[in-house]
Amino acid sequence: MFLMSELTLPFNYNYTNVLKLVSILAHSLFYFYFFWLTGTAIVSYFLEFFKRDDASKQFVKVLLHFPLKKISTLIVLGIIPLIVIYSIDLIWLKGNEFDSIHNLSLINLFLFILSILALYSYRSTFDLLVVFSKTVLDKDSKDLIELMESNLKKHKLSGLIGTIGLLSSLFLYSILNVAKLDYNQIDYRFDFFSYLLNVQVYLKFLYYLLISISLVYLVNLFLNFGWAETQLEGSIELNDFIKERSLKGAMISVLVQPAFILIELLLFPKNSLSYMIFLTSGIAVILVFIILNQLNAYSKESISNYLKYSFFMFIMVVISISSRDVIGISNVLKSKTVEIAQMYTTYEENLKNKLNIKTVSINGEEIFSAKCSACHRFDAKLVGPPYNTVLPKYENNREQLVKFILNPVKVDPEYPPMPAQGLIPPEAEAVADYILKVYKENSK
Repeated sequence: MFLMSELTLPFNYNYTNVLKLVSILAHSLFYFYFFWLTGTAIVSYFLEFFKRDDASKQFVKVLLHFPLKKISTLIVLGIIPLIVIYSIDLIWLKGNEFDSIHNLSLINLFLFILSILALYSYRSTFDLLVVFSKTVLDKDSKDLIELMESNLKKHKLSGLIGTIGLLSSLFLYSILNVAKLDYNQIDYRFDFFSYLLNVQVYLKFLYYLLISISLVYLVNLFLNFGWAETQLEGSIELNDFIKERSLKGAMISVLVQPAFILIELLLFPKNSLSYMIFLTSGIAVILVFIILNQLNAYSKESISNYLKYSFFMFIMVVISISSRDVIGISNVLKSKTVEIAQMYTTYEENLKNKLNIKTVSINGEEIFSAKCSACHRFDAKLVGPPYNTVLPKYENNREQLVKFILNPVKVDPEYPPMPAQGLIPPEAEAVADYILKVYKENSK
């Protein structure tokens, strides 16, 4: 793992938004499949081994059909996005302080894959149970009965392992997301055991669990009653039973989601907040209420379009939540992003020197005149404070000044916050060198 971290190259600051978009896409795909599969495992195991009636077992067969139908679905929606997320973390979370997070992410990746394999065994042994039960009814065979009992034990064990494995993976994923939001540049250290007592971890885990339950019922309603190509075939009584249970489960689990969205928002660290965090949270809450309205309308009129709208809008909810998670983490990592971008500049310069490629010099004075002079003077108060009063603290700390130029924050309440100027690290360095040079000349 340490070797993999060392092999990743730093990235140019201009590619930050590209990394963010790729991360949002990977998280959205993974969240959908991960939550759907986790909800399927929980509901299936509960119905089969706690409810135990014939209708519930038929319901389990329906639930297990689609998420585990094709191995390509697992690869495209599950494993590949999770590997992409892990790879982006190796690039973005660069430094010894993140080694424990990378280790836990790798463990979680293998745990997810093992849980999937257990669920495939759970599904295949479930199909064998149906075959064996019919055979035993036709032929009173001791060997078949023993084989059926052996298959039943394997079936129950694989279902339990798959369900517990996915729940454990979901909990580890909750820890990882909370830990990334806790990043600070001064004394950051990941302590796994402290997060076991963290309330925010359990709230996030419960919310992810709630999404999983909602998703399994909504997908089931959409595929079996809202989509003509996959519509459920069976007796009217069984179909009504599945529809009633799915509708009830979807409405209850969706109903309580706005509370979790708002509570999670309140627990976000201040340095992770931005208008996009509030926007994605607001979109998710609005969509949840529309989904509830659509499900209520379907319960009264049984029009399949209501299920289609509910399903696609809930996908938008999942995308909103995954986007919120990624944006929050990227906001927290702004200082780390600047640091990595500076590493990239050094790496690029060294590479060009090795290849004898001449670089074009950047004029700090010209950038200052174009970007900074409208708001700043060295010896006079303008829109911003005079440089002669603020530069002393940066006189022996050039790197901190560069970071402030790239990622400005409000410091003095008497002045408005400085907007980001869209400079790349070499430009910010040139500006910092220029204003420090002029300041020192004026101080003599």
